[in-house]
Amino acid sequence: MENSRSDQRWVLIANPVSGRGRRRHLVDQVAKRLQEAGCTPELLWTTRRGHAEELATIAVRQGATHVVACGGDGTIHEVVNGLVVSRPSPNAVTLGVIPLGLGNDLARTLKIPCDLYSGVQTLLSASVRTIDLGKVAERYFVTVATLGFDTVVSQYVAAGRPPRFFTNTTAYLYGTLVNLLRYQSVWVRLSGDLNDFEGPVFLVAIGNTSFYGGGMKIAPTAVVDDGRLDLCLVRQVPRLDVVKMLPSVFSGGHIKHPKVSMHSFQKIKVTAKESMPIWADGESTSQTPAVFEVVPRALRVLAPGGVIA
Repeated sequence: MENSRSDQRWVLIANPVSGRGRRRHLVDQVAKRLQEAGCTPELLWTTRRGHAEELATIAVRQGATHVVACGGDGTIHEVVNGLVVSRPSPNAVTLGVIPLGLGNDLARTLKIPCDLYSGVQTLLSASVRTIDLGKVAERYFVTVATLGFDTVVSQYVAAGRPPRFFTNTTAYLYGTLVNLLRYQSVWVRLSGDLNDFEGPVFLVAIGNTSFYGGGMKIAPTAVVDDGRLDLCLVRQVPRLDVVKMLPSVFSGGHIKHPKVSMHSFQKIKVTAKESMPIWADGESTSQTPAVFEVVPRALRVLAPGGVIA
């Protein structure tokens, strides 16, 4: 059973540039409404990349029971890595989410609402759900890890290359089209809890959740609490086929293409002829060679009741 609010210590960790800086005032409103509900939240602002992880680590060590990530999946990624490595036990701290980023794919998966009033109500009244985490090279991720073409697009978007009037999914779509013309498939080898694969690929996406890139259902078979990760393998494919497949990614229909296959696993190793960057939750995490594995029931999250998609 959850502690009474008087026994809880709430810490809000907020990225002031989430949503390209347009939502900072909303975080102040979240803190105010939590205070009106009887909580005593502490609001901490990040100032640099990696700062959210540091703040989460300090918050847990100082006795925080609820740490709320106010931002996008990148902010959540940092907060979760801080929580997992510093908590005294898996049940010691619960993650809350106020989705204020470009993608918000964990919130989409957990059905956490994006409007302010409903978001605060979710923090106050939602049940605690226990979900899995993915892990690669000592980094934890909550949504999807990628290498190949998707990593190139993530790097492009993270660098702020799309025009500023593109937001959310449109920024990723723009990055996809811009980078598609010059991208070359890469050689990889996959081994572990699935039939070994070796050859050129367009992309590899490993999902703890179905969604990435602001609602693209890249791993439609992924379930966030089933104790497994799901691999979407797109082999070398003509560029025109990629363009044709793109609309179907939002429904998961791309997996019907003959060059696309889905695989469920607990642990695999990925190697490549040349070291390749790996991104997870839209953040740079590591490089190949790398081992991907699931960490079952690793994180407590405040989320609405019902079945997790």
